[in-house]
Amino acid sequence: MFEKGIIVEVNDVKQAINVDKFANGVLIREFDLELIGEIIDAISLPVIASCRIGHFVEAKLLEKLGVAMVDESIESKMKPIDKKNFSVPFMCKVNDAIEAKKRIEEGAKAIRTSFGNIDEIAGIVKEIKEEIKDGAMVVSSLKIATPADISLLFQVGCDSIIISSDLFRSPNPPQLLDALIKAARYYNEIDKILNFSKTINKILPSSK
Repeated sequence: MFEKGIIVEVNDVKQAINVDKFANGVLIREFDLELIGEIIDAISLPVIASCRIGHFVEAKLLEKLGVAMVDESIESKMKPIDKKNFSVPFMCKVNDAIEAKKRIEEGAKAIRTSFGNIDEIAGIVKEIKEEIKDGAMVVSSLKIATPADISLLFQVGCDSIIISSDLFRSPNPPQLLDALIKAARYYNEIDKILNFSKTINKILPSSK
């Protein structure tokens, strides 16, 4: 459902509606059942929602609510959930290939990086892809992304990319999202990536 696609982190219903029909999915990193339910009802995209690591009751609530995937990533001191007892697929946040293997053994269908910049993320993705082969989807989480970043990550083996809600701090979020989605579609065509990249600096959100 998310293969070579762009997932956007959203913080409210308005942001979710603004990316509906353009992105491949949305991520909600706050465990807010009311908000998650409202977004599920408001858009046609698959919704990924986060729960605390190890909190299997929160995960069951998200499954009951009808999310497309549970993102087990909110920090806690509990042991990770045994994901094989669920019908909903799980995505888990990892820092390296060792963690990725453990989460896959527990039943994760997708793993993702922490949110960072391309220079922090690319090496981790490549390492994980080399180690786990076809064990699970590998998803990159980027704070700020350019078409060139999207192209690079897909070329090193990334399966999908999450763009943080910093997207909405751009002077022109629709134009930026359009460029990123097109870069995902044509990630191997350097002439098109060049075209998508020419004016991108003018619409990137400022780094914090």
